[in-house]
Amino acid sequence: MTSSATPLEYSTADTLCKGVYFMPTQAQGPLPVVLVCHAWDGLNEEVRQKAAKLADAGYIAFALDILGEGKTMTDMSDLMPTLTPFFENRAMLLERIIAGVTAAKTIPGADLARMGAMGYCFGGTAVLDLARAGGADIKGVVSFHGGLQGNSLDHPKTLGAKVLVLHGEDDPLVPPEEVDAFKQEMTDKQADWQVHAYGHTVHAFTRPEANDPTFGAVYNRSADTRSWRAMLNFFEEIL
Repeated sequence: MTSSATPLEYSTADTLCKGVYFMPTQAQGPLPVVLVCHAWDGLNEEVRQKAAKLADAGYIAFALDILGEGKTMTDMSDLMPTLTPFFENRAMLLERIIAGVTAAKTIPGADLARMGAMGYCFGGTAVLDLARAGGADIKGVVSFHGGLQGNSLDHPKTLGAKVLVLHGEDDPLVPPEEVDAFKQEMTDKQADWQVHAYGHTVHAFTRPEANDPTFGAVYNRSADTRSWRAMLNFFEEIL
């Protein structure tokens, strides 16, 4: 199956976001929609390829632009300056991804009753915040090596969106105590949650260019393959 890419701009507050959605070229009838949220470095070619791969599996895959203005980063020195404003203001992060949900509802052929979201690293945190906020019409979210820390925003006491976390067991950026706190949070909110931990696996395990053992970010081919299959199984079940 092949897919076509269509730019889709949308706005939030004073920020223009430049997303793109991928749709199977042989699509028939309304299709489920999955929002794809990038890592810290923005909507780059790697994320576009993942969205196109998801479209090949039969979904409309809407790759979001959380950073805004189509910005992408390549220098690791930009990591903290890029992320800090969002982690200091989780309401802004949530606003950006909810704007993406709203934009997704304008995609021709989208089945608005079947919407999900997935994200990588920073994007994983974003989609989990979407679930925490009550889902905004989202049936379920998937986090790939994302941060699991909660936030102090006002949330419903119970969560309707199903949650799948795909995690490197040895990820130094998401330590065991953070994982345990997340599990307790999801249990307390009566969420339908899963955490799949991959042994001998650290951060960024889905990113082929990741090769920094000192930082704790290294690609793992088997974890990449297994986590993608777990994600497909999850969306097949809930969408």
